[in-house]
Amino acid sequence: MHHGFILTDYPETKIYTIPRFTQTGLVAHGFTTRLGGRGKAPYDTLNLAFHVGDAPDTVIANRQVVCRTLGAHMENLVSAQQVHGTNIRIVSADDAGKGAFTYNTAIPDTDGLITNLPELLLATFYADCVPIFILDPVHKVIGSVHAGWKGTVGRIGALAIDKMRAAFGSNPRDCLVGIGPSIGPRCYEVDDPVIARFQDEFGQHDQILESSSNGRAKLNLWQANRQIMAEAGILPQNIELANICTCCNPDTLFSYRGEKGTTGRMGAFIIFKP
Repeated sequence: MHHGFILTDYPETKIYTIPRFTQTGLVAHGFTTRLGGRGKAPYDTLNLAFHVGDAPDTVIANRQVVCRTLGAHMENLVSAQQVHGTNIRIVSADDAGKGAFTYNTAIPDTDGLITNLPELLLATFYADCVPIFILDPVHKVIGSVHAGWKGTVGRIGALAIDKMRAAFGSNPRDCLVGIGPSIGPRCYEVDDPVIARFQDEFGQHDQILESSSNGRAKLNLWQANRQIMAEAGILPQNIELANICTCCNPDTLFSYRGEKGTTGRMGAFIIFKP
């Protein structure tokens, strides 16, 4: 049976990996869980974000767990101050360590990171929004993109592909994409303003919006991002969906909505192997 993402055991934690990415032999990558590491409720036990109220030394220790797991160095971790926008940064050697040890040193106002440099660990953080992993195995380019509903309506995934093409010559037909664990359509009910934005962008698309009670609708961010990436030129067979809901799996994953706003963050990480 085909699995887009699988839960993979490592000595200190379990993380979701994408077999198609692993099989290239080019990258170490993964979407973390709340398993392993340290931390007290409601951040137990592998919170990776500084901005949620957890102790900074705990966050650093947890990030070091992930770095050891992926064979990366904390000094080369690059993260952003995510704002639910569509800015994408091409990460250079000068960005190494930005946001690694403190939040205020992260790249401001940015929700997508792209690089072709082998030593940099791209890191974006989540507690319901959609993580998008991108790998161009031909031109050797990687991307990590944060797509909540605003980023999804803004087609941030397609913008990342466009930027990879412009900067590095990437052909979308060569690229692999992983759409990771996030809040699923069963748990994600939205109201009129959000419904209107998605109808404007996608039309009356029953795979993306399913009417529920009181004029609300269930929103399927997985399908929306799958469609966006296909329209950006990614071959359908190269788009891997986790189909794992953060809100439905509180023992394994953090969920902002499930925990009513106070919880930790998982991370999407990708780096070229040396």
